[in-house]
Amino acid sequence: MRKLALFAPLAALAFTAPVTTADAKTVCKQRTEMVQILSRKFNEHQRSFGLQNDRRILELYVSAEGTWTAILSMPNGQSCVVAAGEAFTTLPAIPTGEPA
Repeated sequence: MRKLALFAPLAALAFTAPVTTADAKTVCKQRTEMVQILSRKFNEHQRSFGLQNDRRILELYVSAEGTWTAILSMPNGQSCVVAAGEAFTTLPAIPTGEPA
């Protein structure tokens, strides 16, 4: 629950304002430092990532307890928290091929 209190204001910003390092309400750090914090403080490790057209990478970090943090990593090495929460759930893989 402490994590939600720390990152809750950031989740509201994630979809209403662009992420910039100048925004005082957005938590941004060098990516290596951000990854260390997520690992040490929240026991979260990278679960997935995706490349955006502007060379930014959206990364998802998840703990065994179900907490999660989404960060946006920029080409300049900065990463910013864009959302965080609890109760992360993995869906089963979508079947491929023809039905039997």
